[in-house]
Amino acid sequence: MRRLLSILPVLLILAAVLAVVGILLIPDQVESTWRRLGLPEAPLVQVQTRLGRGPTTADVRLYGVLEARETYAMSELPGRISSVLVKEGKIVTAGETLAELDPTDSQARVEAASQAVRTAQLARDAVAAPPAATNVAVAEAAVAAAKTRLENARRTLEQAQRTLKQPLDIDAEVNRVRTVLPAAEAGVSQAQAEVARVNVLLESAQKDGSRDGKFMQSMLQAQLAAAQANVEAAKAQQAGLQRSLVLFTRMRNNPIGLQAQATAAQQEVNLAEAALAVARADRDAAAAPPLPEAVTVAETQIRAAETSLDLARWQADRQTITAPKGGKVLARLVEPGETVQPGAPLFTIADMTELEVRAYVALQDLPLVRLGEALPVEVVTLPGRPLQGVVTYIAPEAQFRPNNVLNLEDRGDMVFLVKLRLDNPNDVLKPGMPADVLLSPASTLAPSGA
Repeated sequence: MRRLLSILPVLLILAAVLAVVGILLIPDQVESTWRRLGLPEAPLVQVQTRLGRGPTTADVRLYGVLEARETYAMSELPGRISSVLVKEGKIVTAGETLAELDPTDSQARVEAASQAVRTAQLARDAVAAPPAATNVAVAEAAVAAAKTRLENARRTLEQAQRTLKQPLDIDAEVNRVRTVLPAAEAGVSQAQAEVARVNVLLESAQKDGSRDGKFMQSMLQAQLAAAQANVEAAKAQQAGLQRSLVLFTRMRNNPIGLQAQATAAQQEVNLAEAALAVARADRDAAAAPPLPEAVTVAETQIRAAETSLDLARWQADRQTITAPKGGKVLARLVEPGETVQPGAPLFTIADMTELEVRAYVALQDLPLVRLGEALPVEVVTLPGRPLQGVVTYIAPEAQFRPNNVLNLEDRGDMVFLVKLRLDNPNDVLKPGMPADVLLSPASTLAPSGA
């Protein structure tokens, strides 16, 4: 037993030498015997390949079809096709316009977004602007008018309360109010005259476009606001006196209603105090500096509006459908007036400078195909014209796989997809033409064009 184990390596080496010699001298008989005994096929194929012998001694013909590498032109946005500029068969370049969408909606969106940006900018300018002298003057005048109203209301209330205690003083109050009322009416007329005078000066200054003229306009506008405030104050004083006169007259004519008149006067005081508080709040708001928080919000609204404008412009720029790459238009799948959706193919474009042969090689012939190798190609419609294709792809898995892959006979049905690139500089080759790829154990062709 030990002697048998010692000579076993020698026997294995001798068997390997005999197998190599057999493959060199009688390859077909050795291959058939090997497979009949059910021995692993991979070592046999490796030895045949290293010795320059393929699994077969005759050329193998693979049957394929010429195909073009196709791309699709699509719309990035939904819309209605307004025009189609190319026909089938036309040669186009990359970026060439193929069709156009109706731009009406996109232009309207751009205009609306632009207006939104302008509105946001105006709102920001208003929030960020310093207090205007005119607005402050108007607010101060409103405060003064509210104070005058409150003073008149308080005097009326005091008089009503005194009258409740001393009814005989009503005649004296009526006479007093009648005495001061003409002066109040004259004050209103005087204040109105001042407004008219300032208006005349302002109209004259507005005709002067110089720097001094503009300064004078600003100053006169402030004076006008103050004069108008004086008018309102004088009117408020006049109205207060008139109400007092009416009140005292009614009180004299109807002494029983003195308590009701005092209550009404108290309500007027309350209203005047509330009006003064509102006027002061408006004046403080008019004189207050811009709030940083409000300016930040306004700036954010501007950025949001500008983002919407950028989106609208991006959509407007994509109203044209262009060729993603150069080639021949094989199919036009859209007509003017049709509505399209994003991602739907509208044009099929093929690169005709290089075609592709797709063929299937059997398992036993797979060692004859190598990536980057040039192989002879025969096109049925071009007899006698030798062509060469370069292998660009070999499928990593079988395209067809029988159920019983352990059976040697069924294993021969396994095929692998192979792709070859074929130059087509003169556009003589067309997609769909039958093309045969020749495999030969001695094939050492170099890549070249058609």
